[in-house]
Amino acid sequence: MDRIRYRQRLSHHLTVAVLFAGLLLLATGTAWAQAGVEFPGTVLMVDPAAGKLAVKKDGGGTRFTFVVTDKTQFEGAIKSLKDVKKDDKVTVLYVVTGNQYLAQKIAKK
Repeated sequence: MDRIRYRQRLSHHLTVAVLFAGLLLLATGTAWAQAGVEFPGTVLMVDPAAGKLAVKKDGGGTRFTFVVTDKTQFEGAIKSLKDVKKDDKVTVLYVVTGNQYLAQKIAKK
């Protein structure tokens, strides 16, 4: 009987350890994915109603359209997307989710 209980406990502990390791890896991967990338540039278009912001990268031809949500943070003189104007110099911290560039933070230079 003791051998059966020992194996059951060992199996239970192993299952718990594997689940914990999986959750740890999932949480770590999410944190790495949420670190964000900085994109400095000039505002080409702002659409507060749609929650969109188009920015052209400084010194290059790359242009991204960012999705701005209620979770997007603003720094400096910018309190909301309504404060961002065409030709403003900004830096957008973003993450890619699916096929969208989600703005995490927008700061005016």
